[in-house]
Amino acid sequence: MTERDRKYDIQIGDETWIEFISIDGRYDQAIDIDALLDGLWPLICRLETHCDAGCCGIDAFDFTCESIDTALLELDRAPLHAACAQARSAVAAAASDIFISNTMNHIADKRVFLQLLEHLERCTAAPETGQPASQPR
Repeated sequence: MTERDRKYDIQIGDETWIEFISIDGRYDQAIDIDALLDGLWPLICRLETHCDAGCCGIDAFDFTCESIDTALLELDRAPLHAACAQARSAVAAAASDIFISNTMNHIADKRVFLQLLEHLERCTAAPETGQPASQPR
């Protein structure tokens, strides 16, 4: 795939992406996800490095493991890991299949947000002994 083909996907690694799932005709089903991500904002805000979310939406964020590891140098990993699990459970249990984040300026299918939360949960897990934190888990 070319970069143009990945226009709506979320990059989480050099060659790893969370693929866009169309929400055509389902926009009116969107519910706010921001409150469900409450404990994750310290991390998410530090990942807003490419631009401003108000301008570029989800593309403003760097969700690669390396960027997450850098952000974690200033944060307590354990509460963020717990917040990821809590957010993932809350999103999975929500009645809607479409979520909107005003903070991230993004609307997406539930499955996309769940994949992103699973990725954040893996990246915030305590690194295995002898393995650099930025290595894929």
